[in-house]
Amino acid sequence: MNRIVVLFVLTFGLSLQANAQKELQFSNLDSLYAYAEKSSSVTKTGEQQTILARYEKLAALVNVINIKSPLVFNLTNNTQLPVSFIPAELLGGKPGTFREITLGQEYVGNLTYTPQIDIINAGAWSRVKSASLNQDLTDELNLLNKKTLFESIAACYYNILSLQEQIKITGDNLSATDTLLMIVNDKYAQGLVRRQDVNDASVNKVTLADKQKQLTLNLEQQYNSLKILCDIPQSLALLLTGQMNYQISLNASIQANSQLQFKSAVLQTEIAKADWRSNRLANLPVISLIYSHGYYQNSNSRFFDDAPNNKWLNSTYFGARITLPLPDVTQLVQASNSKVNYRIAQLNLEHSKLQNDVANTQLQLDFEKAVSQFNSAKQVYQLKEENYKMANEQYGQSILPFDKLLVSFSDMLINRLNYSSALANLLFTKSKIDINNQIK
Repeated sequence: MNRIVVLFVLTFGLSLQANAQKELQFSNLDSLYAYAEKSSSVTKTGEQQTILARYEKLAALVNVINIKSPLVFNLTNNTQLPVSFIPAELLGGKPGTFREITLGQEYVGNLTYTPQIDIINAGAWSRVKSASLNQDLTDELNLLNKKTLFESIAACYYNILSLQEQIKITGDNLSATDTLLMIVNDKYAQGLVRRQDVNDASVNKVTLADKQKQLTLNLEQQYNSLKILCDIPQSLALLLTGQMNYQISLNASIQANSQLQFKSAVLQTEIAKADWRSNRLANLPVISLIYSHGYYQNSNSRFFDDAPNNKWLNSTYFGARITLPLPDVTQLVQASNSKVNYRIAQLNLEHSKLQNDVANTQLQLDFEKAVSQFNSAKQVYQLKEENYKMANEQYGQSILPFDKLLVSFSDMLINRLNYSSALANLLFTKSKIDINNQIK
C-alpha cells in the first residue's frame, strides 16, 4: 500500500512538472524583450545577415590583392600531330615548292605553377569601403528591425493587460446586473415597475455577458499575435502576470531622440558614393606581380618516359604585369547609373533627416496626448461612477426611472473601460519612447 502511495505522489509530481514546463509566464515587459531577443526569428535572421556582411567584407579584403595561384598538370597524347610546311629545296626538292612535315612528339606532360598578386588595384580597394559600409548598414537595419519588433511586442503586451483588466471589470459588473435584474423582478412582482423594465434589465445582462465574451476572444487573439512576434510554439501556454499601474508618475516633458533612421540614410548615401567611386576606379590600370615555375617532358614512347635522354625540363620566370581595362558601354552605363543613385541617396538623406526629427516630435506629441486622455478618462470615470451611485440610490427610493438607471450604469461601465484603455495607451506610448531612446 505504501508503495502505491509513493508511486502516486511521484507520478502526480512529474505531471505537475510537465504541465509547468508547458506554460510561459512573464511578469514584466523587459522579461518579454529578453525572451524575444533569444527566440524571435527577427533576431536570428539579423544575426545571419550580420555574418553574411562580415563574409562580404572579408571577401573584399582578400580580393584587393587578388591572389591567384593556379597549379596546372596536363598529359596529352597527340594521336595526330599538326602539319607544317617548309621549302622543298631545303630537302633537295624543287625550288618554289613546299614539303609537309609534322613537328612534335606524341606524349607531352607538363606541370606549371603560376601565382599572381595584385599590388595596385584601386577598384578593389574602393569595394572594401563599400563592404565595410554595408556591414555597418546591416547593423543599423538590424537595430531598426529590433525596434519595430519591440514596439509590436509592447503594443501586444499592454493590449493584453488592458483586456485582462477589462474582462475582470465586466465580470465584476455582471454580478451587479444580476442584482439589478433581481431587484426589478421583485418590483415587477409587486406591480411597481413595467414588464419593459424587466426586459431592459435582461438585455443589459445579455449585452454585458456578450461584451465579456468578445473581450475574451480579443484577448486570445492578442496572445496569438504575441506568440508569433516572439516565436513561441503554439503548444505552450502564455500568461502575462503584470499589472497596469494607475499611479504612474507622469512627466510630460519626456524627450525622444532616436537617430536610427537618419543614421541608416547616412550609410546608404555613403554606400552609393562608394559604388560610384568604385565604378570610376574600375577603369584604372592594375599592377600585378607574376611568377611561373614549370616542368615539361616530351616522348614518343610513353608518358613519364624514364629514358636518360628524355628528362623533365624546367622553365621559370617572374615579372610585373600592367592590365589596362578598356571601358565598354556596360561600364560607362554602370558609372552613370551609380552617379545618379548617389544623387538620389543625397536627396533621400535630406528627407530622412526631416522625417527622423518629425518622428521624434510626433512621439512626444503622442505622449502628451496620451497623458491628457488618461487624465480626462480618469476624471470622467470618477464623475460617472458618482452619478451611478446616486442614480442607484434614487432608484431604490423610487424617484428615478429604471431606464435612467441603466443609462447611468452603462455610462459608468463604458468610461471605466475607457479609463483602462487610456492607461494602456499611455504606457505603450511611453514604452515606444523608451525603446527609441535605448536602441541606438
